[in-house]
Amino acid sequence: MTGCAGAGPHTGSSGSSLARPVFHRPARPAGHAVWAPWPSALHDARHGGAADGIGPAAGTISWRRRLEGPVTPGPVVGPDGTIYVASNAGVLHALDPVTGKDRWVYDSGQSNLGDDLSVSPLVLPGGAILWPTPGQQLLELSARGEKLWSLTMSGHPTSPASVNGRRVYVGDASGGVTAFDIVNQQVPEWVWTVKVGSTSYGSVVVGDGGRLYTTADSSLIAIDDTGVNARIAWRRDPADDISEVSPGLAADGTALLGTNGTQEWAYRPDGTLLWHSPRVITYSSPAVTDSGLAYVADHSGAVHVFRISDGVEVTTYRSSGQIWSAALLDARYDVYFATQSGHVVGQDVNGARLFDLDLGTAIDSYPALTADANLIVGARDGTLIAIS
Repeated sequence: MTGCAGAGPHTGSSGSSLARPVFHRPARPAGHAVWAPWPSALHDARHGGAADGIGPAAGTISWRRRLEGPVTPGPVVGPDGTIYVASNAGVLHALDPVTGKDRWVYDSGQSNLGDDLSVSPLVLPGGAILWPTPGQQLLELSARGEKLWSLTMSGHPTSPASVNGRRVYVGDASGGVTAFDIVNQQVPEWVWTVKVGSTSYGSVVVGDGGRLYTTADSSLIAIDDTGVNARIAWRRDPADDISEVSPGLAADGTALLGTNGTQEWAYRPDGTLLWHSPRVITYSSPAVTDSGLAYVADHSGAVHVFRISDGVEVTTYRSSGQIWSAALLDARYDVYFATQSGHVVGQDVNGARLFDLDLGTAIDSYPALTADANLIVGARDGTLIAIS
């Protein structure tokens, strides 16, 4: 299978065996440093999902609290350690990382209590926060919780993404993708908007060279930012049911597409199919490492680990319960994920169980990792915990 990797599209290994392959920890750390411990959805603009820090090695809950609605939006972490997390009731909390108590609270006046889409704020390098509310508003708040400006999008905004903190990209549920520039915390300068489909649940992911990706309807779309406008470079629809999640973007430019169908798909930067792997039903974004691995959470309760270069499945982590929340990797390749049956699970690189906490309620939100090794997880009943 490795030998045919450069020859064209092929099917990766299925991972159907219960035997767990031997997995050797890569020498390179899973993630890289950015301007804050966890500034955006899945850590960085590529939706890496992998940190340069260490995660918890035991399931000690350092604090627990209840918010006013389901904690479906994924938490993020600012440069000073402040944890920013919203509830579906439309309230954003800035939390003390040690105690979990509010530093400030901002109520948007909008709510969507039935939403199961994990959409995160974006912490900018200066400490301001871009927050996609449950309605159609995108807000910028200061690090003290003061509203600086708001924009009305064509649909519910998804997680904003930015490589440098100045140019920001944000998608919306109506299938639009917008780029704007932020200068001195003033109302942002609109640059361009491109329509990519009729319905989109995926957030934008961005590489370093002006190429971005998003999902709309059942397609993966590549967009090139020329600086002043945008063009759709290519669109691929594998006819594998609707795509409800964001793509993942590897360091080499490979774009990963998970759908509500039965396969995971990997596309080269030119849009040609690199590989696809059958019998993988994913409701969450894949996490990718700097060393070339993709961690794909399966509706069956498994996290498949694929080698991005050829689609070979190098190992699998298993649990009970459907996984709608993306996997998270720490620097040493310990893996953390949560299930619809309410379990928060940590496993070391070899698959040994670090902890398995039962919160007793479904978990949709994408977790975050702080600089002091706290795993922050929100649940559908409004529970928010820090595992240290």
